[in-house]
Amino acid sequence: MGSTLADECLETVRRHVDAALTAGRDRYGERETPLLADAIDPDAEEAVAYDARDVAADRRLSNVATQQEFLRTLVALSRTDGDERYRDAAVEIVDWFLEHLTDSRGLPYWGGHVAYDLEADALATNKDGPHELKFEYPFYDLFWEADPKATRRFVEAFWDAHVYDWAILDFNRHGDLNEWRNDEYDYADGETSAVLSAADGAIDDPWDRAYEGGDVFFWGDGLTFVNTGSDLYYAAGRLADLAGDDGDEGESGGDGDGTADGPLRWARNLARRYVETRQETGISGYQFSQHPSYCNGPEIRGDRAQYQFAPYIHGDHRVYEGTLFRPRPIVQRRQLELGERLGDRGREFTRWAVEELQAWREAAYRPERNEFEPMLTDGHSLEGFVVRREGYFGPKGRVIGPIEADADFLWTYATASRTTGDRICWRTARDIARGLDLGDIGALDGADERGDAADDGVVLETNLNLESGPDLETTPDCDDFRAVYALLELHRATGRDAYRDAAARVGETCLEARTNDDGLFVDGEGRIVLEDPVPLALLHLAAALRGDDRAELPTPAGDRRSPEGGV
Repeated sequence: MGSTLADECLETVRRHVDAALTAGRDRYGERETPLLADAIDPDAEEAVAYDARDVAADRRLSNVATQQEFLRTLVALSRTDGDERYRDAAVEIVDWFLEHLTDSRGLPYWGGHVAYDLEADALATNKDGPHELKFEYPFYDLFWEADPKATRRFVEAFWDAHVYDWAILDFNRHGDLNEWRNDEYDYADGETSAVLSAADGAIDDPWDRAYEGGDVFFWGDGLTFVNTGSDLYYAAGRLADLAGDDGDEGESGGDGDGTADGPLRWARNLARRYVETRQETGISGYQFSQHPSYCNGPEIRGDRAQYQFAPYIHGDHRVYEGTLFRPRPIVQRRQLELGERLGDRGREFTRWAVEELQAWREAAYRPERNEFEPMLTDGHSLEGFVVRREGYFGPKGRVIGPIEADADFLWTYATASRTTGDRICWRTARDIARGLDLGDIGALDGADERGDAADDGVVLETNLNLESGPDLETTPDCDDFRAVYALLELHRATGRDAYRDAAARVGETCLEARTNDDGLFVDGEGRIVLEDPVPLALLHLAAALRGDDRAELPTPAGDRRSPEGGV
């Protein structure tokens, strides 16, 4: 099955990518660009209107932020089959994008609320077109390969545009974009910007700031959601990784001491802010500040959780938006990735991720039902809470239910098991796999030979031994690409082929469920969408089946879906 399925995965992904590159290429306005449409009708072989990020539902858009997994797929395909055309296409897109679709500081026009209109050769915007990245995690390796200086400017501009107060790291999910520095393209309203060079919009060393910290849950000017917060600290952490500690200290703001260069120092500061929200359970908040937001229309402003929940929760509980348990496993995967890439410099990211995952297990997970209890982060249960006021967290009458432990959690706990050998994470992965009817991944042996050489709470074990072997489902009813990644992580952690073979069985189901009659990956409406994460997952599966090193392929981000249930 292995080589045959590997070949089938490769051929299907190659056919899909070829179709996207051919039919999706920009040819719709007066100016042709290397950009690709976000969505394609495979039968008509042309772009279709598709809006993944609240920009403009009736336009044929290219939103490069949503295409990051497709760019990873292009590079992975070249590394898998040796055809450099795919990688070259990815580099061409990114190179053009960084040159033509950024503001005067180098901040791109992409993400939430702004994209490129392929027909109008103009920017399409919504909500006045702020910059917004939420759980996007761009493919920084490719960006750095295409243009290191532009990548550095982007990361610096990202922080500069979003951080309001560096002393306490008050920031907002929306960042202001400056003038478009290209005079050959128009704004969506038809205006044309003046030409601004990158030097005109240059930012003085953004990392040369003073950080004070202080109490969390302060009233701030921004909404410090972790969906953007993790994108910010991931960006800074990757910049520190790609630029290194030597040679670029003047530009990057590095401290030059080999451990705390500027971007990495600020990445740690921001990630630590969420850790500082932890209460008795050890669970972090979704944000670390409060903001006077619209609670139920513009006439009532304040903390939206205080408005909808606090009047009906009795006792000594802090009820803020930042004290609602809203787990997002994609965040911990990015922390684990930073820890792995940065080595000793990234140990804090690893520790914070594992502590969080352990806290979810101990405080909220119910293995018998494979779900997490909805709660405040102090442990006060919100299960069965009936929302009595209309507002941000749902309509009046909504009943808060448990949080489904889906394959995204499995993937993250499996990744933590591989990177750290943590017993609690393995046990949780075992329970979730059972809950998803994937079978038994087995138990680790009782020996605890893990070492904490740095005495910082980070325990790393690379050789995991099983006390009982896996007994995995031979016909799993699962077509979730995230389960493929989870099982491949267990294979990488143990070397046991049973996990790889189980991933292959799920992968076969994905192939059958997600491709049309022509063998192209399509969504529920028959469209090719470039944010589809399945093709990259199947390239990782093919690599594992062929015995290739998956670490040589781009690290997947996954998708932005929130778990079902909870607040």
